[in-house]
Amino acid sequence: MNWDELGDELERIGSTPDLAYRVGEYRRLLDDYSPGQEGRAEVLANLADDLTADGQLDEAEALYEQAIADGGRTVLNPHVGLLSVALERVDDARADELLAVLLAESRADRLVVGDYEWIGETLEEAGRLRAALRWFTIPLRDIQPADIDLMPVLALNGRWRVRRALDLPIDAYDEAYEVWHEVNESKP
Repeated sequence: MNWDELGDELERIGSTPDLAYRVGEYRRLLDDYSPGQEGRAEVLANLADDLTADGQLDEAEALYEQAIADGGRTVLNPHVGLLSVALERVDDARADELLAVLLAESRADRLVVGDYEWIGETLEEAGRLRAALRWFTIPLRDIQPADIDLMPVLALNGRWRVRRALDLPIDAYDEAYEVWHEVNESKP
């Protein structure tokens, strides 16, 4: 199965509301892949995501570790999944260790906008608002506030939420958030 076909299959599985079914389907898919084969790491990460959401943190952590060890391409960085597990466990030392790894990944330009959003949301949910603000802001740093069409809206939304929670004054990106929403809400 090529990468696009795998994406379609994962989307089909992920759209099913039944967790047990999804887990079974991910495990079935894993049977089709050998370690290191393109797609395996992505299936492992998707399975781990569902198990994390279900509170099965030990197995989810092991699967994220397998996805990293596999070395294959993933849509989102499995280290962020490990961060979500660490924060769920309130393991601050492990979370800080993973944030350092992710910062190195960011500096090496190996994260995508979705990674920054996931990191920011995970930190926000854990109450680490200053850190969340940093991660929501990183993907905006090379975009001028007036370039609203270039803004990754989920990062912009997260940054705005966190800044309001921290009671920070309105800045140019907060104004861009408001303009973006005004423009897009007025579209038919």
